[in-house]
Amino acid sequence: MKHGWWIALALLAIGSAANAQYRWRDADGQTNYGDQPPADARELQRVDGRAPVTPGEPNAALPFALRRAMSRTPAVLYTSGECVPCDSARVFLRQRGVPYSERTLEAPDDVETLRRLTGSDKVPVLTLGSARFPGFNAIDWGRGLDAAGYPAESQLPPGYAGEPPQPLVPRANGPTNQAGSVARSR
Repeated sequence: MKHGWWIALALLAIGSAANAQYRWRDADGQTNYGDQPPADARELQRVDGRAPVTPGEPNAALPFALRRAMSRTPAVLYTSGECVPCDSARVFLRQRGVPYSERTLEAPDDVETLRRLTGSDKVPVLTLGSARFPGFNAIDWGRGLDAAGYPAESQLPPGYAGEPPQPLVPRANGPTNQAGSVARSR
């Protein structure tokens, strides 16, 4: 029995390392284990037997439930410039902790593409997989996110920065920035 505490300590150490999903080095060069490495983690490696982490993969450090929701029902937000409901929609998604792709309308002729993709000619529109939510409505969007499996509270790691907004229709000459005539929901 006098070596029992050594065995318990060894099992505890093995158990804690076995439950960790990632191993990384911090800015001081110290090795850390955990399920949510910081954005500035170096030498990030999975230690749980799953697929290896791809360097530069922005979603690799996200919790499993969030990655699963993202893969099953990706969130895409369609917006335009100087759109107050679009700003409210962004704030709502950030506070809820939903990683999303943003597509911006930059010219009046983008409205036809928006209509074809979402069935709406007004922004903002949130799509979750094939489900569409035109106009910002926090209650409806929250229900849609719940049904899609997104966590009710943010699980994003500190400092998480999603992908930057992309134009809905890429232009060879760059953005025209004429989205002022795009209809907005109120």
